[in-house]
Amino acid sequence: MFRCTVMFLGTLALMALTGSSWAQGSMPQGTITGTVAYRERIALPPNAAIDVRLEDTSLQDAPAKLVGESIFAAEGKQVPISFQLSYNPADISPEHTYQLRANISVNGTMTFASTAAYPVITHGAPTQANIMLQQVQALAPAGHSGRKLHGTYWRLVDLNGKPAVPGMDKTQPYIMLHSDPNRLEGSSGCNNVFGGYILEQNALQITPSGSTMMMCPTALMEQEQGLINALKATSSYKIQGDILELSNGKEVVARFQAQPKT
Repeated sequence: MFRCTVMFLGTLALMALTGSSWAQGSMPQGTITGTVAYRERIALPPNAAIDVRLEDTSLQDAPAKLVGESIFAAEGKQVPISFQLSYNPADISPEHTYQLRANISVNGTMTFASTAAYPVITHGAPTQANIMLQQVQALAPAGHSGRKLHGTYWRLVDLNGKPAVPGMDKTQPYIMLHSDPNRLEGSSGCNNVFGGYILEQNALQITPSGSTMMMCPTALMEQEQGLINALKATSSYKIQGDILELSNGKEVVARFQAQPKT
C-alpha cells in the first residue's frame, strides 16, 4: 500500500511538472522577421544599435502605439541585417492597422531611419518585411550653421509616428516658416495651410489660422486634420541635419526633411 501511494504521488508530481512546462511552453507568441538595410556604402561599427518597432497606426490624429520592439547590436554584421521581433497576439486587433519602423544609432545618435510604411499582420499584410533606411545627416559642428528653421522648405516625413501620405500631383505635404513677418505657409498634400507662429529660443508655438477648402481623398483629408492638430500641439522643435522635429513636450508629433521647393 505504501509503495502504491508513493508511486501515485510521484505520478501526480510528474503530471504537475509536465503540465506546468506545457503551460509555459504554450504561451502564444507572434513573430515578425525580415531585414534592415540602407543603400549608402557605409560600414557599421560593432556597437551600432538596430531598433525595430511594431506600432499600431490605426488612429490618424494620435501617436502610434508601440506593440513590440526588438533592439540589438550589429556586432560586426553589415546590411542587410536580419531581425526577429516577437509580440503578443492578444495585443493585436484584426480591425487595426500595424506597421514596422526601424532605425540605427551609433553612440546614441540616430544615423539611419525608415521613412516608408511597412504594413504587417492584419488586412492581408505579411509577417515579413525588408526595411530600407535613409541616412540621417549629422548635426552641424559648433560655430557652423546647419539648416535654418526660417525659409526652409520642410517636407512632411511622418505624422504622429506614421509615414506621410504623398500629396496630389506635384503638391507635397510641407511647411515653411517666414521670419518677416512670422508667417506659416504649407500644404497637407491637398489644401494649402496658413497661419502664424511665435519663436523663443527652442520654444515654438504655431497657430494655423485657415486653409483652402478643396475636397481630397480620405487619407489626405485625415492627414490634413492630423497635421493641423500637430502644429497646434507643438511646443518646441529640434533640427538635426536635414531633419526637423516638432514636439509636444517629449512627444514628437511631426517630422520633416529639408529639400528644394518643388
